[in-house]
Amino acid sequence: MKLQKIILLELQGLFRRKFPTALLLFGIPILYVFLFGHAYKSGVVNYIPAVIYDQDQTAASRALTQEFIDSERFQVVAQVTTREEMEQLLRVKKALVSISIPPKFAQNIKLSIGSEVLVEANSSNNMFANAVIASSQEIVQTFAAGTGQKLLEGINQMPAPALQSALPVRLGVRILNNPTASYTDFMLSGLMANGLQIAILLVAGTLISKEYSCLSRWRGTSSALIVAGKLLPCWLCAIGAFITGLGYLTASFGVPCRGNLASILLLGSAFTFLVTNLSFLFSAITHDEVSSVQVPLLYIMPGLLYSGVSWPPFAMNHFAQFFSSLMPLTYMGDTLRDLLLAGYSPTLLKNIVIMFAGGSGLGLITGLVFSYRRKKGQLPSAKEMLV
Repeated sequence: MKLQKIILLELQGLFRRKFPTALLLFGIPILYVFLFGHAYKSGVVNYIPAVIYDQDQTAASRALTQEFIDSERFQVVAQVTTREEMEQLLRVKKALVSISIPPKFAQNIKLSIGSEVLVEANSSNNMFANAVIASSQEIVQTFAAGTGQKLLEGINQMPAPALQSALPVRLGVRILNNPTASYTDFMLSGLMANGLQIAILLVAGTLISKEYSCLSRWRGTSSALIVAGKLLPCWLCAIGAFITGLGYLTASFGVPCRGNLASILLLGSAFTFLVTNLSFLFSAITHDEVSSVQVPLLYIMPGLLYSGVSWPPFAMNHFAQFFSSLMPLTYMGDTLRDLLLAGYSPTLLKNIVIMFAGGSGLGLITGLVFSYRRKKGQLPSAKEMLV
């Protein structure tokens, strides 16, 4: 009977509280399926930005170019006339793939010498690099088979022997930045950054909310000064944690570090500044220390998926891209990986500015919320109590 009574009371507690705990139990899995489902809704990575460098400019090379344009896998963003233009588009990530058609492409096919089409793929993200290689092979092989068959039929060979006799176009593949397609290099820096932001939330998440239970402690001190006094040591420790984590993954797991160390440190400083201020805001608006930790974790957990660290942003739908813009890791994960693997990130300065500006804005809101709630719950001074 006592067991039944305990069970009944607990069930009532799950459903009858002001905010029923059962809503979390049933709602969070559904919420995460909704969020993750939108990120993966396309199912495959299509419309990968590509640049074509056609050095032959013949009917045959234009036909091959059209094959890439017609493919759903690629979105041809430019057709250039120099290698410098092609490399610049790859460098600034306006294109993630380049297709180079060699000079004398058509002539070599007619002479049965054969030509090699070179596909270069940025493999800092393995998701689209693998798709690029597979699709390029399919396009080039189909084009080569059709071209070779027509050539040999022209010299009176039957269609079947002709198809078996000649494949005059070959595919060359060059993988940039992560040539071994290592998942350690691909994922580890993003996982480290995600772990860092969770750690900051757990440590900084209670620093403001706990002040509501002892408002008299800092009587006469401005709210802005209290928030700043809590922010600086927490932020500096978070920067130290970033440096430690980065040193560990490069020293112990062989992840390359090709970027400028000052740039990497500035990026880490901006990221930890943003996440610390975000933690403070959640801490300022929640009712108690437990909520100040639980609520931000619900928000931050989808961050790894939406950040572009694993699934590329261009493969997400509009809702997922908008949600991604609200995640701190979006401005950190892919940029950090570019710095480590390629030594350069075209979004570095932009993302640093966004994170410092966002952190400053969140810090201002935190100060205003804390000041308002502090005044609302401020205890009277001893002099006021005597009066």
